[in-house]
Amino acid sequence: MIMPASPSANPKPTTKRNRTMSAGEALSPTVLYSAEAEKAVLGCMMAQPAEVIDEATMTLSKEDFFVPAHQEIFAALREMHNATQAIDVMTVHQWLTDRKMAEAVGSPGILAELLVGFATHLNVGSYIRIVKDKSLLRCLQLACSTIVSDIAEMPDSVPSVLDRAETAIFQVTNQGLTNSTVTAREEIDRAITLIEDFQGRKGRLLGLQTGFKKLDELTAGWKPGEMIVLAARPGQGKTALALTFAKHALEERYDEASDAWKKPGHPVGLFSLEMTNEQLMLRMLAAYGSESLQRIRQGDLDEHSLQKLRMVAQDMKEWPLYLDDSSFLTINQLRGKARRMKDRFGIELLVIDYLQLLRSESAQAKDNRQNEVAEISRGIKALAKELAIPIIILAQLNRRSEEAKAEPALHNLRESGAIEQDADVVLLLHRPDMEKDQDGNEQQQGPIISYFLNIAKQRNGPTERLNINFHAPYTRFDDPLRHETRARS
Repeated sequence: MIMPASPSANPKPTTKRNRTMSAGEALSPTVLYSAEAEKAVLGCMMAQPAEVIDEATMTLSKEDFFVPAHQEIFAALREMHNATQAIDVMTVHQWLTDRKMAEAVGSPGILAELLVGFATHLNVGSYIRIVKDKSLLRCLQLACSTIVSDIAEMPDSVPSVLDRAETAIFQVTNQGLTNSTVTAREEIDRAITLIEDFQGRKGRLLGLQTGFKKLDELTAGWKPGEMIVLAARPGQGKTALALTFAKHALEERYDEASDAWKKPGHPVGLFSLEMTNEQLMLRMLAAYGSESLQRIRQGDLDEHSLQKLRMVAQDMKEWPLYLDDSSFLTINQLRGKARRMKDRFGIELLVIDYLQLLRSESAQAKDNRQNEVAEISRGIKALAKELAIPIIILAQLNRRSEEAKAEPALHNLRESGAIEQDADVVLLLHRPDMEKDQDGNEQQQGPIISYFLNIAKQRNGPTERLNINFHAPYTRFDDPLRHETRARS
């Protein structure tokens, strides 16, 4: 528990020349906790347990109280309520006595004092807010103290210090301060509610649509907190497929209230460490305008094609897509940018192209690339959980996947097995009919090329290999199943 800083025993008189206060003088006990608000909350919980205890325990934890006796009384009231035991001065005192805590708490005197001071439970929400706010101030004080300590201990690791500082502050502002331990009883109720929600969805996805029917069926969409790795050898179409995933999330979203699909779709953030934003936009315009990217770059378009691209551009302007083409990012810098993107634009999907271009500046990673990639992978997974959004991160496969002339497997993930361990879903993209000319260059087999998309790992679902089509002139992937369905209809 963080003790409040005490005022100086002999404070100097404030003058115009001496207005700077020490930390001890600035942070008085009344700033860091309110004994009166704590007593008011506990008094309401004892006097009106049925109306108050659930509300109090949803917001407050034992650690939010500053006075040790108040912490123990709150914990006792919460446990007694969960055990459906009667609550009054005598029963609470007996509960504390049985656990040999009554004397330390000061019971029964303190319990009687809480009830004597009780006025009304109608304002308990305000009392709870005061207790929580004071707790946040204490946690903020601890976070600031930790930041100052990190600066002193790691002056040569500025990115790490900044990331730790930002994480600490975000934890406070996002109220990640309550006890994360819950009872199985609570979680079982939530699980049953979730199952009932599944039943009411009538086959709709749990997460964001992927744009590929079979992939949607197998994964139930991209779900919050998931790290999805899309891996392939260079030049196989990782970026094109990632942009296809992003496009389907951006175009439309399901609206529960109206039971209909509406535009625009889900906000998407895209970090491109390899391509510029301009290159990405050209690709997307070519893909969704069904125009040859090569003809666009050569300036070989007629007026009809230009007009079509202008219309596509007007539609794309409505997409909630947010781009960042910063190069040479460290994992700490990327996490900071992603947090701000989430806070400012409310992104619901993040795409990162690609993992091996990220860097880490920690001392442990400087001399070992595998350790560095493992640290980056863990950072991405932690970011997905922190922001509660799915993150699709592209990764490269090693050359052994080509040398073996076989379909790539999980062990072909380049530089670190930690990627395989951290990922919730691993997708391996492979072109089965790759042919090379006499100089060893890959040859096109036609405008539409068949690919395999292998779900090599799925933490909460099956693995399977899917067929998808690549439209080479447009650098766009399509779902053959969707085309078959349209043709039949």
